[in-house]
Amino acid sequence: GRLARLQSAMRAHDVEACLLFNEPNIRYATGASAMPIWSNTTFVRCALVPAEGRAILFEHPSSMHLFRGFEAEVRPMHAWEFCDDTESHAKAFARATVAALRELGVTGPRLAVDRLGTPGFLALQREGIALSDSAPVTTAAREVKTPEEIDLLEANGPILMDMLADFERAIAPGIRERDLLAILAGTLLRRGGEHLATSTVCSGPNTNPWRAQTTARPLEPGDLVYVDTDAVGVEGYFFCVSRTFLCGDRPPTPAQREIYRIAHDWLLALKEMVRPGLTCRDLANQAPRLPAKFMPQRYEVMIHGIGLEEESPSVAYPGDAQPNGGRVLVENMALVVELYCGEAGGRDGVKLGDQVVVTSGGVKDLVPYPYSDVLLG
Repeated sequence: GRLARLQSAMRAHDVEACLLFNEPNIRYATGASAMPIWSNTTFVRCALVPAEGRAILFEHPSSMHLFRGFEAEVRPMHAWEFCDDTESHAKAFARATVAALRELGVTGPRLAVDRLGTPGFLALQREGIALSDSAPVTTAAREVKTPEEIDLLEANGPILMDMLADFERAIAPGIRERDLLAILAGTLLRRGGEHLATSTVCSGPNTNPWRAQTTARPLEPGDLVYVDTDAVGVEGYFFCVSRTFLCGDRPPTPAQREIYRIAHDWLLALKEMVRPGLTCRDLANQAPRLPAKFMPQRYEVMIHGIGLEEESPSVAYPGDAQPNGGRVLVENMALVVELYCGEAGGRDGVKLGDQVVVTSGGVKDLVPYPYSDVLLG
C-alpha cells in the first residue's frame, strides 16, 4: 500500500528515515489523522518513517487512543510550542526523535523532513542530525495511486456529485454566495467528508478576476456563479472540481455563451489528449490554445496532480516554465484538468475543471457532473 510505496521511494533516494509533520504525509504513511486543520498549522504530531520496518507515530497525547491497532507504533509527542521554555521542550523532542531513530536501526546523521519549526530544527541540529528535504521522496511516492487509493477516490465521487447537485438546485436570485458555500459544506459533512479547503463560490462581478473568495453578495438574475469544490472528502482525499452556472430564468448573454463554450470545448479537448506515455512537456506543447484575450488571467496551470492534497505533476501553459516537464504520465495518476476564462476588465468569468484518473486508454472522470446546457446553448 501507501507505506510500501513511500519506503520504496526512500530506498531509491538513499534516504534512511523521514520525519513528517505535514498532515497529508502523516496520513499517507500511517493512515492516522487527528485535528487535521489545526495540526497542519502547528507541530503537535509527526511520523518517523524508516526505509524498512514499522513507522512510529508521535501523537498528541490526548489523541493516542484513536489509533490503537494501527500499523504504526504510537507514542506521545513532546511538543515545544505554547511553552515559555521553548528550548528545553524542543530539546526533549529532539532527543526522543534521535532515540527512536537508533531503535529503528538508523545509525547515520541524516534525516529527511517535510516541515519543521525553528526550535525543533535547531534542537535536532544540536543533537548532530543533518536535515534534508523529504519532498523528492514523498512526491515520488504519492504521484501514482495505489489500488486502495483509486477505490477511495471512486468512493468519494458520488459525494461530490451530490454536493454539486445540491449547490445547483439552490441557485436562485437573492441567495448569498456564502449560503451556497454552506450548502456545499453541509452536503460534504453529512456524507462523511471532512472540510472545505477554500471558499470559492463567486457570482456576477465577483467571478472576474479569478482568486476572489465567497462574500455576502446576493445573486442577481443573469449572474454567472461558479464553484471550485476544493473538498477534503472521506479519508482525506482532495477533490478539485469546478462548474459554472447561470442564475435565474433570464437567457444568458451572447458574451456569457461565448466564454462558457470556449472554456467547455478547451477542457474536453485537453482531457482527450491525456494518456500514459506522454511527458508533461509534450502535453503542454500539444494542448489546445486558449484565446489570447483570456491568457493574461489564465489559471496557474492546465493540469495538476491530486490525492491527499494538490500534488505533482503539473502541466503549465505553453510558453510558461514547466515545473515537471520531463515527467511521464502513467496509469493510476490522479489529475485535475481545469481552466479559468475571464477577460481582463470584463464582468464575467468561467471556471471549469474535472478530476480524472489516468487509465490505459486515456482518463476516467471521477465526478462526471453535467455541464450547463443553458450556457452551451
